[in-house]
Parts: sequence; C-alpha cells; structure tokens
Amino acid sequence: DGGGVAQRAARPAGGFRHIAVIRLSSLGDVVLTLPVVHALAHAYPLARISYWVKEEFRDVVRFDPAIAHVRELDRDARRIEDLVSMSAELEDCDLIVDLHHNLRTRVLTARQKSPVLTAPSQRMVRERWVRARWTRPAAAPHVTARYAAALAPLGIAVSGPPRMSVGAEAEAWARAWLDAWRPATASLAPDDEPAWHARRPPIAMFPAARHATKRWIEAHWLVLHERLAALGHPLLYCSLDRERALFPALASFVEQDPRAHWCSEPLPRMAALMSHCATAVTCDTGLMHVAAARGIRVVAMFGSTVPELGFAPSGAGHVVLCRHEPCQPCTLHGRAECPKGHFRCMKELSPSDVQSAVEAVLAAR
Repeated sequence: DGGGVAQRAARPAGGFRHIAVIRLSSLGDVVLTLPVVHALAHAYPLARISYWVKEEFRDVVRFDPAIAHVRELDRDARRIEDLVSMSAELEDCDLIVDLHHNLRTRVLTARQKSPVLTAPSQRMVRERWVRARWTRPAAAPHVTARYAAALAPLGIAVSGPPRMSVGAEAEAWARAWLDAWRPATASLAPDDEPAWHARRPPIAMFPAARHATKRWIEAHWLVLHERLAALGHPLLYCSLDRERALFPALASFVEQDPRAHWCSEPLPRMAALMSHCATAVTCDTGLMHVAAARGIRVVAMFGSTVPELGFAPSGAGHVVLCRHEPCQPCTLHGRAECPKGHFRCMKELSPSDVQSAVEAVLAAR
C-alpha cells in the first residue's frame, strides 16, 4: 500500500491548500495519526486540513488547532451508497491521506483525481506473529512509523509522539474538579500552592478493554488498588459508564474508598484529568494511547496481544509488561475468551510485577 501513489504526489505551486486525512476508527488508531496531521500542518501552514472519522471518535481530533474541519460519519450513514455520496465532498481536495485504507475508505477515495497517499501495510507481519510464530518474524514497525511512511512521497518527516488537545472547557473543568476532590490521601492543611494534586498527583487506572482477553483480571486490580493507595497517591479510574459493569467488585470497592474515584466523563474531560496524573496503569486499549498523548508515562499490560504487533504506547519512559507466553499473541485485536482456557498471559502477570513498574515510573518523574 502506498507505493503506487508516490509518482502522483507532486506538490502544486504554492503547496497543497485542502488536505483530507482519513482514519475512521478506532480510538487508539485515531490518536496515533496525530503526528501525521501535525507534520502536514507544519509543512503546509496555509492548507485547510479536514479529518474524516466516525462520530464516536470525533473528540480525539475536534479540538486540535491543526484541524479546520472534522467530517463525522454518523452511525446510520455508513452503507456503501452513503459513502459513494459522501465521496463528492473530497473532490475539492488537492491531497488525500488515507491512513485507514479499508473497504469504506477505498470507496471514498476511488474516483478522486487528487493524489491519495496510504500507509504501507504490515498485516502479513502481524499475521505471522499470530499464526506462524515459528517463522520468527521481526517486530512490526510501530503504527506511528507506518503512518509516517505515508508522507514519504512528499519528503515530509514526521517526528515526535502524538499530542492530543482537549479544548479550554475540558482543561478548566479538570482543574476545578481536582480542586473540589479531596480524597483521604490529600493533605488536610489549608489550601495553598501547590494544590494537593500537584503535591500528590493521582494514579490513573484503566481496567476496561473492549475484548475480554485484553483485560487484567479483577482480583489483581483489587490487590493493586490497596498497594498503590498505600503509597499515598489517590486512584482515579477512567472508563465508559457501561464498562464499569465489567468489574462489579472493583467498582463497589472504589465507591466505598475515599482515596479513589471512578470517572466516566466524556473523553475530553477524562483526557484533561490524565494530564494531572502521576502515571497510568492500563491494558492494551485506546485510553492507553490517549494517556501517552496527554504526556504521562504509562504502565501497559499486554495479554492476548504483544507490543511487537506495533501498538505499544508511543513515546519515551513507558513500561510495557508482557509475559510472552508461547501462545502469545493469539489475536491481532482481542478475543472473548482465552482459546487455551488458562489465560496465563494475564493471570500470571502479578500485582507485584505491576506495582514494581509503577514505582519505577514514579521514581523517574
């Protein structure tokens, strides 16, 4: 993918003026496209950049100052005939960067006269990791590197990890919310500078994931909760409201613990809170990439997937925990249950292992 468009990507006189970037889903993948968006904005400061994405992931990009317009694909308008109709909106673009390159985006870009740049596919390498580990495949390039390669025909270098903007309202809300939240671990001294959350910032906890085999087991979260709270840091859990039901014992424990809080606010507010945290403990999920893009170091646990597939948190200072069991990875994206029945990749990743990694990240702050 991408090799056939290099000769058609000549810059027009004065540079590109209307650029469309397309990545329809999912949360983490959209976050990881941001370095490409920012590189395009830097190279063509007069260009109008529009971003095409499913409506449920719009909050990743709608506050980014480099993006002039977000074209949201509504949930009820994603049929092929809908996409054919939408493709007319791309006709005034002089450059399209398709970082998804699936059936839907091919329909959108099929009849366009402007250059369409795509990222090289690494699917065969990832499939070897899942289906033919005995061939000893090399690690797939990180997704940010793969997306960056889409701009190679233009000679544009893409550098740095993703950085996500959330808007002034969310930033102000997060500061006010933290000032109002005074967990039992906060100092009882009168309010002064710095605020309690600057002296003892919370640890963010992301237990949820769409697929069951990406989730650390609930019993381990309960043990880790007690150990981290004992270090003196408040614990801030973040997830969608419906995901809290996946951890009934943990949710009940958090509700009764004055040292902790479970946040299910919209994504911009959750992301704004993350910037005030000391670190995040997370599974291989979209919020892992959001936290890294908000500038905090994460402790990431990989279960049915492995970092060699190219989806490790982007940037420096993160700690990735993966047991690399003989059956890992068993999937590219996650499963409903362990195909072997033992789920050792997560069950044997102990709370002590995670606590040690968190303490290492805290010591490096």
